Order: sequence, then C-alpha cells, then structure tokens
Amino acid sequence: MKRKIFLSYASPHDEAAARIELALKGEGHSVFRDRSALPPGESFDARIRAAIDESDLFIFLISRESVSAGRYTLTELKFAEEKWQHPAGHVLPVWLEPLPKEDIPAFLRAVTILKPAGDVAAEVSAAVDRMARPWRRWLSRPAGLAAAVLVALLGVGAAWRGFSFYWEQSARKQAVAALLEQSQMQAEAGNYAGAWALLEKAAASHPDSAELTDLQERLAMEWLQNARGSQLTGTLREIAERVSPVLWRGAAKGKGERAADLTAHVGWADFLRSREGVAGLDPAKHYRRALAIDPRNVFAHAMSGFEILRQRGPAVDAKRHFAAALESNRKREYVRRLQFAGLLWARDPELECEAIRVADEMRRGGEAMAVADSSEPQRLWSIYYSRLVSDRDKAQFLAALPPADHLATFRWLYPEDRLAKEKYPQYLYVLAQLQELNGERAHALASYRKLQSQVAGHPGPLLDGARAAIARLSK
Repeated sequence: MKRKIFLSYASPHDEAAARIELALKGEGHSVFRDRSALPPGESFDARIRAAIDESDLFIFLISRESVSAGRYTLTELKFAEEKWQHPAGHVLPVWLEPLPKEDIPAFLRAVTILKPAGDVAAEVSAAVDRMARPWRRWLSRPAGLAAAVLVALLGVGAAWRGFSFYWEQSARKQAVAALLEQSQMQAEAGNYAGAWALLEKAAASHPDSAELTDLQERLAMEWLQNARGSQLTGTLREIAERVSPVLWRGAAKGKGERAADLTAHVGWADFLRSREGVAGLDPAKHYRRALAIDPRNVFAHAMSGFEILRQRGPAVDAKRHFAAALESNRKREYVRRLQFAGLLWARDPELECEAIRVADEMRRGGEAMAVADSSEPQRLWSIYYSRLVSDRDKAQFLAALPPADHLATFRWLYPEDRLAKEKYPQYLYVLAQLQELNGERAHALASYRKLQSQVAGHPGPLLDGARAAIARLSK
C-alpha cells in the first residue's frame, strides 16, 4: 500500500530527513519534505495545512530542536492533531535523540515511538511498511487481539507463527532494500567506505540475499578501480584486504565473465598490497587465471598490460593486451586510464611518445579524455613541457606523430579558453612550435609574438625562444 506522507523535522536534521525521504520514495511512497519548494505568494500556513490534509501519514522526527517552543514543527504537529483525533495508524513519531518524556508532546506519546537502533532511514521505511498492513492495525485493537488469542486457542497457532514469520521476513527485506539503495547512492558519490559499511550491515540481517551478494562484488571491484583518493581513512592495503574476501568468494562460486572479472580484481588487490610493502605477491598469475576463464576479459587484459609496463617488460606485449581490452567493448575509460598509468609509470622517453600517440588515437576515435580520472591531461602536459619547453629529447618527441596530428591532438587536449592563466605562456610556446612543425608559418609567428608580449618583462628560456623564432621566421 503506497502512502502520501508528510515529513516534519527541524532544519538541523535535514540530512537525516533527506535520507528518510529517499528510502520512502524508493518504496513508491509520495513524500512532502521540503518547505522551500512551496510556490511563492501563497499563504505559508495554508499550504502546509493543505499538504498535511492531503497526507495519510504524518512522520515527526523528535529532537530537541523540533519540540522546542517557537519551532514551526510544532505548528505542523498542531495541524496533524486537528486532522486526526487520535494518532494511531496516522502518526509515526521517530526518536532521533533521547529526551525527557515530559518534553515530548502528548499527541506523539499516545502511540509507540520508533526508536531506531541502527540506520534511521531503513527502520523508518520498515515501520511505514508495517503500518500499511491492515491486519497489523486490527491486532492493535483489544477486540482484534482477543480474536487472535481465540484463534490460537482453537488450534491455528502454527498458522499464526508462519504468518508472523512471513511478516518479519518481509520487514527485514524492506530494511535491507533501503540499505542497498543508500549504499548505491554513497558509491555514486565516491564514498566507497560508507557504501561498503552499509552493505556489511545489510549482510548481517540478510546474508543469503542474491542482490546483496551481487552489489558487494560490484562495489568491491569498483572500489579497487578507484582506490586512490577514496574516502577510507587508511591505506591502499587496508582497502584491498577489506574487499578481498568478497572477491575470493565470488571468484570461486561464479562462472564465465563475472568469475573472470573477480579473479582479475583479486590480482589488482595484490598489486595494491604490494605497493604498500607486502612481499611475495604475484598479481600476474591471477590475470592469467582470469584469461583462462574468459580469454576476452577486459580487466585481465588491461591489468596485464599495466603490469608488463610497470615491470618494464616488452611494450609490444602490453600494447597487445590493451588492444584486446579495448576490443571487448567494456569499460573503455578504465582501460585508457590503466594504459596511461602504465605508459607513464616510469619517465621513459619512448613510452611518453606512445602516451601521446594513444591520446591522438582517442581524439581521432571520438573518445572522451579523463572522464574517470582528471589527472591524465596534467600528466601529459608535463610531457609537452619537458620535451618542448625544456628541450628534453625534442626531436624524438616531434617525430612521434605526423605534424598535423601533433597539432590537432595538442589543441584537443588543451582548449585555449580553458587554460589556467599561469600556463598560458608555456601553452603559446608549445603551440607555436607545433604550428611551425606543421608548416603554418604565419600562425606560428603570430603565436611567438603573442608569447613575447606575454613574457617581455620576464627574461628566461621562453622569451629567448620566442625572440629566436621570430627572427628565424621573419627572414
């Protein structure tokens, strides 16, 4: 039974109210929560009263602020009292913090107050589900309770116990569903530690849920893919060790692509642990095992390519693995992220050139850069700077791509209107060199002259380079 719910709370508890609203809406209920959403120009009291009149359930979050004199929450409670002579079946008080009994309005004390022991949103959602069941309200009446006792005495106690068990299981499922939804929201926000804690809590009350197992496995993999900068106070090793049991369990029980995905991430967890000083680990063996299960597995190929580059193995083998990962048509952004991470792991001039060739391939293929990880453009910028501003292996770098592609890729990576002001002189110097390389003499000369005006009062290699180029191109 879906309900129209009015949620009354004091502003300091807006976050808790928002989570409760999401949990209730996830169950299909209609919720009025945000007073700021009221249309301007209308009578505030009249609109609130109308919203309560349209509701069939009034939830009141009890806190020191919400029951304090002068709070608008007490006005909302007054409107609810005027609508319902008795709160039973219509009002759900929720205790957010302990208060003396005498501080709680009598209308709220007339029904059982929900005192959440765990996640407040999940328990409110479960309580609303219980209130929606007519038989529950019937049993709250003396006549109904007596009838139930009579039925039990007549020999149907077993049936009653089965029904009670069904109700308890259903309520537990509702609470678990709310936790799963909240976990997904936390993961989408990047709070993997918070999302994981919610799933652990759900597992404690419903360990056999197939949906929960699936979410735990997917979250374990996603957390490892984004371990750097995730919201866990601790180390990469702690993240890996926290999720590894779920990976191992899923890899052992799963089949096909999912088993291969999980097996590859077991290897990635070992890689993260090895970075934190754990000795004797061989991530590559797990990647090989994953490829034996699924020869086209995107994670096993991408992680194998990364591992080869990290260990300074044959770049051609790594390139083959990344090509196979891209051909799988899964997780393309993640594959590119690992490809750049491997190519830029060491300051190797040829691998840096290959990184620029990969960026060029992405540009020509219409791919997006750095959707998942904004560090790539910055890391590639350091290559352009060291090669064309600091003149490190400049000739090798300029030969990495055809001149027209070199210029187009640089402009694609760094649109002029998005550059930070402090980078603009270096940008002009790189741009001018690539324009000159591409035979755009007039454009290159204009860029060098603009650079000269930018750094006129700052002697150094940029000003010297601009002056020399202007003299060369003006002949």
